Amino acid sequence: MVNCTCKFFLAFLAIMMLVACGDKTNNTGVDADSLTTDSATIQPAIATVNLDSVRHTKEYITQRIDTIYKYMDDAVCCSNRYNDLTNQACKIAEELSDLYIDCDHWIMGQDIAPDWSYKIRNINIESDSIAWVKMTIHNFSDRKVKLKLLYEREDWFVDDILTTYVENGVTKEFSEQEHARNYISENKK
Repeated sequence: MVNCTCKFFLAFLAIMMLVACGDKTNNTGVDADSLTTDSATIQPAIATVNLDSVRHTKEYITQRIDTIYKYMDDAVCCSNRYNDLTNQACKIAEELSDLYIDCDHWIMGQDIAPDWSYKIRNINIESDSIAWVKMTIHNFSDRKVKLKLLYEREDWFVDDILTTYVENGVTKEFSEQEHARNYISENKK
């Protein structure tokens, strides 16, 4: 009985610490560097806390986006599917001596402005495995960006990056995942 009470207290304490710490830049209420902190490092007594439910909150996803933009590394921040498609497209481009990607999708450009920044405008959790993050990325000018997040490997990963552009007076959306699929199918030998 005492052992069970102690475990409950430790679990409660852990949850309160996660909520109380808060992100110092965005004050989101959850402070866990989701690329460097995983459930294996949590003390066994509090491992019974359902961290999966904590990760399915807007506050956690806000923190996750902050972590992703801290690293801006496709191999670490993107879904397996996204990385597989991009790697296939890049391999084909290399074989053809072609340029598949000509800018950095994290900063939305080739160069980075001294005042580069991003701002999360909206988070929509569509399901247990899909969430959408609408952002504005400022790099010399503002660009509207949507990140499709996929929940896999016990965390959220970028599965697609969608940007808007205007062509002949019509606003259109560019999907990196769709672009990779088209590039692969058009250039397969």
